Amino acid sequence: MGIVTAPASEKFGRNMTRVGKTSVNMAKAVDLFDPQMPEARLHTAFRELKGSGLHSEARALMNALYTRMGDPNGNFVKDFQSDGFHSRLFELACFAYIEEGGFNVDRSHPSPDFVVTAGNGTRIAIEATTANPSSGRTTDISLRCLENLSQEDIAEKVEREFPRRMYTILKRKLAHNYHELAHCRDIPLVLSVAPFFEAGAVFYTDESLLPLLYGAGDSAEESTAFFDLPEAASISGLLYCNAFTVPRFLRMATGWDKVAAETVAHREGVCFRPDGESAPYQFRYRMGHPATPAEFWGEGVTLFVNPNARILLPDAALPCTCTFSVEGPAVVRRIHGFHPVVSFMRISVDGNVAAATDVPL
Repeated sequence: MGIVTAPASEKFGRNMTRVGKTSVNMAKAVDLFDPQMPEARLHTAFRELKGSGLHSEARALMNALYTRMGDPNGNFVKDFQSDGFHSRLFELACFAYIEEGGFNVDRSHPSPDFVVTAGNGTRIAIEATTANPSSGRTTDISLRCLENLSQEDIAEKVEREFPRRMYTILKRKLAHNYHELAHCRDIPLVLSVAPFFEAGAVFYTDESLLPLLYGAGDSAEESTAFFDLPEAASISGLLYCNAFTVPRFLRMATGWDKVAAETVAHREGVCFRPDGESAPYQFRYRMGHPATPAEFWGEGVTLFVNPNARILLPDAALPCTCTFSVEGPAVVRRIHGFHPVVSFMRISVDGNVAAATDVPL
């Protein structure tokens, strides 16, 4: 299949600020950063986040989201503090994304993670999952551990390792048969995924998933594209969110116009133009500057629509800034406003630059 960039649309990319309701007993006001695990079992990223003076507002936001989201399984806090840190952080960000979209959220069932209802009555089941390090989920994957790779090694990772790892976690989710659960029957099922399997994994772009999902291009290692698997017909779509990280919480929570003058933060990366041009471009913003656009949780989220789904996802059902779908012989990409495909933060305090390697992912 070829890849086509179609004219832009604004219907997905609006900054949605309505707040829905969550039908589950909200979690008791608990400080996620009050250790409930032995020191030796605390995740490296958790320790850094807990001890960072710069992240106080980010921690407050995480606590507030956790209280509203609830904890049906009762193990969120311990997971968040130990080997499930990245998975639980991603779940928290997914809730923030859903809440911002104005959905009512049902968390009364053990799985999938969320059953949401839009204002028009559309119900969607959403399961959040992450690709984790094969060496164990306690592995430090902060950018300070990023390897200096050759162009050949990078190409190997992008074209083979990344798709293979994501294919594995997606197939594993199919075995849960969420669509057979009584509360998930006859409604679309969406997988929300993120790559946390190695340092720098969050820099893998959405387009790298095309071969494994649709079989597009020559680099597809699997003989059957994921959306072509018979059992994948239960999946209506896939949300790819490589920016649901600690820096995202930091940017969303911090009043940058009120931070100390000696602290300067920039966000930079690569994005697609809001005017729909097909070529990506580099961007750089100073946090707190009047010209810096407001960020929202749906920004940078890509929706891949399954053309073979038994239950089709309604048009514009989920907020995002990029969609991929099959139209005739081509996979069509549509950009909805500002769509960053990768980004990172660069922070300096008293003129000393603390690059993204010093900001826990």
